[in-house]
Amino acid sequence: MGPFKLNFIICLSLIGASTIGELSASIQDSLDVKGQPIPLVLLAEAPVSVGTSFGSILKTDAPKATTVLDLSELKTAVALTEALEFAPGVDIRSRGPWGIQSDISIRGGSFEQTALLVNGVRWSAPHTGHHLMNVPIDPEDLGHVEIVRSGSGAMAGAGAFAGSVHLRTPTGDVTDGGSAAIEAGSFGWKRLRLHADMKAGNSIQRFSMSRAETDGHVDNSDAQITRAMWVSDWNLGAERWKLMVALEDKAFGAQNFYTSTYPDQYETTQAAIAQLNWEKTGTNWRASAAAHGRYHRDRFELYREGTGWYQPTEDGFYVRNTLGSQAEADTAGLYARRALRNVLKPYEPASWYAGANQHRSLTAAVNGKFQWFLDQSAWTFSADVREEIIQSNRLGAAVEGAPEMYPLADQRSNVDALVSWRGHSESGRLAASVTSGANLNSRFGTNFLPSADVRYRLGPDQEVVVFASAGRSVRHPSFTDLYYNVGGAQGSEDLLSEWADQAEAGGRWVPQQGNFVLEASGFIRRGRNLIDWIKYEQAVPAQDVYQAANLSSVDFEGWDVSATYRWDASILRRARIAYAWVEADRMEQDFISSYVLDFLKTKLDLVTDWSLPLEVNAGVRYSMQQRNQPFAYATGNEVFHLLSLSLERAWGEQNQIRTAIRMNNALDEQYLDIGQVVQPGRHYRFSLIFDLKSEE
Repeated sequence: MGPFKLNFIICLSLIGASTIGELSASIQDSLDVKGQPIPLVLLAEAPVSVGTSFGSILKTDAPKATTVLDLSELKTAVALTEALEFAPGVDIRSRGPWGIQSDISIRGGSFEQTALLVNGVRWSAPHTGHHLMNVPIDPEDLGHVEIVRSGSGAMAGAGAFAGSVHLRTPTGDVTDGGSAAIEAGSFGWKRLRLHADMKAGNSIQRFSMSRAETDGHVDNSDAQITRAMWVSDWNLGAERWKLMVALEDKAFGAQNFYTSTYPDQYETTQAAIAQLNWEKTGTNWRASAAAHGRYHRDRFELYREGTGWYQPTEDGFYVRNTLGSQAEADTAGLYARRALRNVLKPYEPASWYAGANQHRSLTAAVNGKFQWFLDQSAWTFSADVREEIIQSNRLGAAVEGAPEMYPLADQRSNVDALVSWRGHSESGRLAASVTSGANLNSRFGTNFLPSADVRYRLGPDQEVVVFASAGRSVRHPSFTDLYYNVGGAQGSEDLLSEWADQAEAGGRWVPQQGNFVLEASGFIRRGRNLIDWIKYEQAVPAQDVYQAANLSSVDFEGWDVSATYRWDASILRRARIAYAWVEADRMEQDFISSYVLDFLKTKLDLVTDWSLPLEVNAGVRYSMQQRNQPFAYATGNEVFHLLSLSLERAWGEQNQIRTAIRMNNALDEQYLDIGQVVQPGRHYRFSLIFDLKSEE
């Protein structure tokens, strides 16, 4: 037994034999009988509630490794994933810049193993996790983002397998006014954004709209993105309501996105979200509830259709004639790509192609939570009930009387429920919780998700916090995992749910002035029945097919460390440096892994903010990333370095005009995040922002 695992066993003994192998999904607070935080001198940050059942806490008091991104890290990004690229322990794998399509992975987990929660409600994408980040919210419309670098199955629900990302819209007071932003940049980038805030009595209304487009950095990488959102807050004293309605429409050339065999792909997606949150606080209790609906539509063309691309013929094929000669035309559905003509083998028939994949899904969920606060303890009861439905021409079973465009369909019900107890010592130094969670799925049965955590404050000023946690998480196959069977990919209806036992231990040091935080943690995640898309290298008969399959077991372990410092009056206003390392105990054996064994092995991040002369604010973002690639890509580097630079200045008597410039990939790295999708080199974005406030 190595020292790494031995240290974990020692740490886990702190939380008792009943919690061994179980990882808490909660980041919870210490509360007295009135539900108020115990006063401490800690980092001056807004309270967060990452995966918690008990309310909000100071980030520095959390019993799990966390990262909080505030508005200063979000406002210079045009997509949430652009900001998350430099977050500790987070792997952003992009198929295009500016949020066209990106996957989020945490601590070696796959893109399907990260949960997304918005204002405390889990959002799910049952079609495929590739669409989870089709979030109709501009980064400027968020208050902050909370990242949990650990499984959160009991608290955050199914899908919070390796970690979770929590988005919070602003809740503070506003001044009537608005803003308008105009952007231009490399590769024909253009963006227009409008935002307005209004306050009327006890309510606050927030509106925003944005439209962005780009010609693309390579052929067939053009894109258009449109978003619109309305958020309404009502504060009725002990009772609060929040309504959010948001829309997003994307259309983009998907060059090599899912396969390099047929590179000329194209995709359009639409997402519509409606969510209502309610909360009421009593003398020693708090109740909350939410209703959520997400409609998503996807049209995917393996051969891009349109003028200059592939067009249907009378005999049922799709033909692209770029050379003017019918004999030289490229015919989809009859032959494979012309790019293969130099391969020393005849063209292979591809008559399976019959046009675009069409999918639409609906997720409808309701949840409720009740908290009861005692003198030195608290109880929480909660449940989330959701229905996930898909209609498609590729996924599901045949349905009599179904629409012609969507002849197949499937649906399933999912319930996440928990009972949790948390107690703390009279001094507040020690706090611990035990949670009994359960997931009930109409197709995949019942999974019990126990968890526990403990944290203890050390030192006369309680500047040091040590924590440990353990628990279980689960993730069910997506409809794509189960049914997809097109273009060299073969799903499996026999897939089982994947699950993992996880453990984490760590600590953080927060000196009394609260401007410095040093955090370090280590983890073990024992994954079972992990879902992957694999290709057997010596299949009999030989097949060039990726199949969805359950890998028997893969164990991940790793550690991360980060340090953050804030200066109140200095040229350097903030600095954060973080390093993360992940390792798996299994390598490929006679198969190629698409996801499970293709993870980010090491990552070094540096984030700094500067206050320069002439009232110029500057930002520097750097990330070194090394992948544990299971197979060699044709081009690209296993280790690459990303550098982002930004400058911003405000003008006018009331700083009502701001100008900004941002340069991404300043080192002009040539790299691949995934597959054969070449990422853009050095590119720029110029912004002009007008802030309009009503006169008092």
